[in-house]
Amino acid sequence: MQGLRHDSSLVCCCIFFTSFAGADPQIVSREYKMMLDAAKFSYSSEYDDVQELIDLVKPSIEQALNRNVTGSLQLAEQRMVRFYDVAGRCDLNRAGYSFRERIDNNLSEITLKFRSPDRYIAYFEDVSSLTSGAETKLEADIGKGTENPVKIIYGHSTKVPNTRTINKVDDIHAHFPGFKNNYSLDDNLSLSLVGNLIIRERVYNNVFIDLGQFDAEISVSLWYANPLSHTDVPLIAELSFKYKDSSANDTRKVVNRALEAFSAIQGLTSWADSAALTKTRFVYQYDSSFCN
Repeated sequence: MQGLRHDSSLVCCCIFFTSFAGADPQIVSREYKMMLDAAKFSYSSEYDDVQELIDLVKPSIEQALNRNVTGSLQLAEQRMVRFYDVAGRCDLNRAGYSFRERIDNNLSEITLKFRSPDRYIAYFEDVSSLTSGAETKLEADIGKGTENPVKIIYGHSTKVPNTRTINKVDDIHAHFPGFKNNYSLDDNLSLSLVGNLIIRERVYNNVFIDLGQFDAEISVSLWYANPLSHTDVPLIAELSFKYKDSSANDTRKVVNRALEAFSAIQGLTSWADSAALTKTRFVYQYDSSFCN
């Protein structure tokens, strides 16, 4: 690929110093995701729309697991989301990376994330950061497969507080020295908003599935185009639930219950959209000319 070169000899040196050092990649977060029919929601009736969905989700999961789903729905996140890449080339996306900025209460947080269906390949990408407050994790995103019940993508990511205006590759390098060392992107190469799209994200959660050893939190994420008007319908909608285990010590009962809960929500076919793109793929296909 033009413009991006990976030096494999450096990966072996750098990965030793990351927080994931060791022979066995430890999955500390598992998130199960189902894309929704965005037409079921409107900003003007958003809370009621989401509550209607949750009122169907709760009994479906409780019946499948014979365990409780508890909590009261609340709007937990209202933030701006931007993705950046090299216009006309999409060097990051083509290498398996995404670079995202979230702005919440005028505070910027950026995330560099590498995705792969291979857990080890994701693990060995160096996304480490020396920025104060950096948080790194290796997670599994689980969605519906086309031939199998589930499809798993592994994500290795680090999020950091940010005070820079994002417009050049140097804004990645300043936070992620391992990425800078392993790839040959020029500091002065311009970064652009992917698809010239600014997203207003609204996330509802505070509903929990009792999986036994852990509780999984249910979330409904709605992405609107910015600026947002009273009559807008989301560009994309997603139902998910996630649980975290910092020790990566999942039990058989927990993972089986999580899969049963996922199967239960997939039964809500009137709300699901099997043809919808995942959130990151949607952003990159929003303007089909951006990467060309």
